[in-house]
Amino acid sequence: MRKIYECVAEKNVSEFFKRTNAKVRNKLKYQLEYIKDERNPLCAPHVKHFSIEKYRQMYELRIKAFGTMVRVIFHMHNDEITLLYAFVKRDRKDTERALEAALRILQNILQDNGEVRKDCRKELDFQ
Repeated sequence: MRKIYECVAEKNVSEFFKRTNAKVRNKLKYQLEYIKDERNPLCAPHVKHFSIEKYRQMYELRIKAFGTMVRVIFHMHNDEITLLYAFVKRDRKDTERALEAALRILQNILQDNGEVRKDCRKELDFQ
């Protein structure tokens, strides 16, 4: 099983979980459980790997629930997933802004070996 963490410094993901409605939150939990299982590939339609060089370290969890498109940008290294940034996608520019925010977060918490510093993350609480 892959482990899923959230950034401690940035409360974006946990706050996003708290603010979203129960139906969307349940779909998010289901999708996170899906990607947690290493037998499931990280590919479309659930996950997108960014191909642009500066964002290549990041993936996007894609959820469409009840007319709402939700995206969670994450980093994966050694079967450890760190959730960086979550948002509701309304237009193309939302993704661009979120990618820049997620990249800033990732640069602040990444070590030279490509792993996220352990003091910058905690295991995600799905509640």
